[in-house]
Amino acid sequence: MMVVSMASSLIGSPTARPVHAETAGAKRWAIVIHGGAGGDPSKWSDEKRNARRDGLEAALKIGRDLLAAGGSSLDAVEAVIRSLEDNANFNAGRGAVLTQAGNAELDASIMDGRNRACGAVAGVTTVKNPISTARLVMTDTKHVLLAGRGADAFAAAQKVPLVDPKYFLSHRRPTPPRSDAPGHPHLGTVGCVALDFEGNLAAGTSTGGTAKKLPGRVGDSPIVGAGTFADNASCAVSGTGVGEEYIRNAVAYDIAAQMLYAGRSLETAVTEIMTERLQPGIGGLIGVSHDGQIVMQHNTPGMSCAAADSGGRFETHLARDNGGRVPADAAKPIDAAKPIDAVKPIDAVKSSDVDEAEIRRLIDRQADAWNAGDLDRFMDVYWNDEALTFSSGGNVTRGWAATLQRYKRRYPDKATMGNVAFSDLEFQRLGDDAFQVLGVWQLTRDATPIGGRFTLVFRRFDEGWRIVHDHTSVRDAP
Repeated sequence: MMVVSMASSLIGSPTARPVHAETAGAKRWAIVIHGGAGGDPSKWSDEKRNARRDGLEAALKIGRDLLAAGGSSLDAVEAVIRSLEDNANFNAGRGAVLTQAGNAELDASIMDGRNRACGAVAGVTTVKNPISTARLVMTDTKHVLLAGRGADAFAAAQKVPLVDPKYFLSHRRPTPPRSDAPGHPHLGTVGCVALDFEGNLAAGTSTGGTAKKLPGRVGDSPIVGAGTFADNASCAVSGTGVGEEYIRNAVAYDIAAQMLYAGRSLETAVTEIMTERLQPGIGGLIGVSHDGQIVMQHNTPGMSCAAADSGGRFETHLARDNGGRVPADAAKPIDAAKPIDAVKPIDAVKSSDVDEAEIRRLIDRQADAWNAGDLDRFMDVYWNDEALTFSSGGNVTRGWAATLQRYKRRYPDKATMGNVAFSDLEFQRLGDDAFQVLGVWQLTRDATPIGGRFTLVFRRFDEGWRIVHDHTSVRDAP
C-alpha cells in the first residue's frame, strides 16, 4: 500500500519488468442471484415457470461470463440486476408491482465489499434501471441514499436511461385470479452477490416493492444492512421478502456480524436468521462468503434463485428442498451448535479474525485513496507521530509530516501516481496490540508496471489500528 512510494526511485526505470505476485492458492469466483421469494411454484402455470427459469439462466450467464473473464464483482452485480430489471417476469424495473395509487415506485441498493462503499435509491418513478442509478449515488455523490423526486432528478442529471411511468404498465394484461395459495403472495425483488478473482465481494438488490403498498413506502431493498450488505472480510448478502422484518432485524448485516464476531460460517449464520429470527413465510436470502461458499435459503414455499462458480457449478431453482437448509439429521458444520451467547466479548478475546478484518479494510482504504489521487487520505492510516518510520531503497524517513512530503515530491499528481494493487497479505500477531503484515504490491502507471514486497507493522491506538513502520522493496519478475 504505502509501499509504492518506497519504490519510487525505480518507478519508470526502463529495466523494470511486470511483477508476478506469488499466490497462496488458486483464485476463484462465485455468483448467486435471486428473483424473489414467496409464491409456490407448483401452483404456477408452465408458462410462468419457464419464463422464470429462462430469466434466471440468462442473468446468471451474464454474471458468469463477466467474472470468468476477470471482471469485477461490482460490475457483475450491476449487469445481472439490470438484466432482471429489464425482464417483466420479475418484480423489479419493468416488472415492478404497483402502489395503491396505481404507480410503480422502485428501490435499489448496491455495495462494494472492498471498502463498504454503497449507494441506494428509493421511490424512483422514471428510472429504467434503478441499480445503475444506485451505483452512481455511490460513486458520484457523498451520500448513500437518495429518495423520491430528488432521486429522479439526480438520475436525470446523470443522463441515465429514463422512461415514461407508463413503461412499467405497458407489459400488463388482464390475468385470472392469482393461483398462489392464500397467505403466500409472491414477494418479488431481485438480487445478486458475487466474488471476483481478486477476492472482492459485492452485493445488490432491486425491487418494485410490495403490491398495493402505500405510496412512499420503502422496504429493505435500498437499506444497506437490511436487504443488502457486502464486506470482503465476511460475505455478501441480498434478501427478498417482507422488507419490514429485514429492516427490524438488520438481517444482512447480522449475517456478516455473526461471521466476524461469533466465528460462524455463512451457512450457519443464514440458517439462524431463516429459522430463529424470521417467522415462516417471510422470505429468503442469498449469500457468498469471502472464500466462495454459496448459500441460498428461504422459509417460503419457493424462491427463484441460481448460482455459478469457477468450479463449474451452474444451477437454477424455483424452490429448494428444505428451503435450501441442511437437513437436521445431516452432519452439521463445527460451528452450528455454538450459541452466540457462549461467545466471549470481542474485547476479552482480542479476536485475530476481527483485527485482521479491520486491518484489511484499512489497507483497502489506502488503495482506494491512492487510486483516487488523494495522498492526504492515503496517509490517514499512518501513525501521526514523529516516531513513524518509513524505509525504502536504503533510505529511512522519520515522522508523519516528512513521510507525507516525501510522497508529494515523488507523486505530484494523479498521472504520476497511477494505480496500485495489494495482494498475498500475511498476518502475524506480535502481541495484543500489534500486527506484522507482509504482502505484495504492484503499481501500474504506464505500459511497464512494477512491484515488490512490503512489511508493515500495525499498532492499536485509541483511534484504531495505525501503521507505525513501513518497509518496501522493489523486485523484478523472476
